[in-house]
Amino acid sequence: MDDAEIVRALISGEDGAWEFFVERYAGVALATARRVLAVRGGRPAQADLDDVCENTFLMLLRDDARLLRRYDPAHSLGSYVAVVARTAAHRWLRRRRPTADLPEGMWGDAIADERALSLSDRTTQGEVRAAVREALEELSARDRRLLRLFYYEGKDYRELAHTLGISVNSVGAALSRARARLAKALAAHPELTESDWRSL
Repeated sequence: MDDAEIVRALISGEDGAWEFFVERYAGVALATARRVLAVRGGRPAQADLDDVCENTFLMLLRDDARLLRRYDPAHSLGSYVAVVARTAAHRWLRRRRPTADLPEGMWGDAIADERALSLSDRTTQGEVRAAVREALEELSARDRRLLRLFYYEGKDYRELAHTLGISVNSVGAALSRARARLAKALAAHPELTESDWRSL
């Protein structure tokens, strides 16, 4: 089955679909959990990794499989599972009290609210910034400059035209193209939306 067929089978509750899904993607969830927990302080215990993996799959099932229904088949299902696992790992870290393996100081960028996967709890502010920086690096220098001037420095169309040496009438089209290219670059991060990076 391809990724879209797997998700359809999961949502419709086909026999064996869930077991097949977990068997195929448990390794992805485990590896992601290990990376997140290890970066934040030492060697995570296997029981902790298992806890994060279990939470990952529970998140995918919660609210009538809302996250599975949100899956975009244009992207890899494995990457999507990794996104959810990363969120589950950060939630786990936030709930945990500091221990010898997971020292204090890792909580500052953890997810604040657990009601829905939106910017406030879907991922940390630091992760959003890192993902946007990574996506911006895939753009041309001109597109990066245009987006930064418009969104982060608040330049209006006339100022943009003057700075970039183009006509005022060309600014709107240039912005649209730059936004489209950024959206394509951000496709590797399906947990993000345009409102996330515009809000930074």
